[in-house]
Amino acid sequence: MPSQLLRIVSFGYGHAKPRPSCNLMVDVRHLVDPYLDPALRDLDARDPRVQRAVLRTPGAPALLAVIVTAGYQLLAQAADAEPVTIAIGCGGGRHRAPALAMHAAAQMDHVDALRVQAVHRDIDEQLLPAGAGATAP
Repeated sequence: MPSQLLRIVSFGYGHAKPRPSCNLMVDVRHLVDPYLDPALRDLDARDPRVQRAVLRTPGAPALLAVIVTAGYQLLAQAADAEPVTIAIGCGGGRHRAPALAMHAAAQMDHVDALRVQAVHRDIDEQLLPAGAGATAP
């Protein structure tokens, strides 16, 4: 049986790049930004401290559950070999979006016949100034 592919792409609205092509786009700019904490600002979501800060944000665990549930629903409706993409965007693409993408991928990666890829488009981009990408372009 061929496996289905779920791509979870994190990105930053503040970069001058087109939004990723996807089946579902989730905007997480409403969550508290770890950028505001000087101890976390220069880190990214690969650091466990950033992940903890994002997941401790009120509403983040519930939103993560919604992303995972939506992923399963989209996969159930997709043709057998058709890939499904969920894009998760925050201001700069270094903290909130990749942390949620990583955790969603980890929660779904154990399912047989499902390949999950977490792709972090902007995680290595230059840190943006405060407020960049705060509103949709």
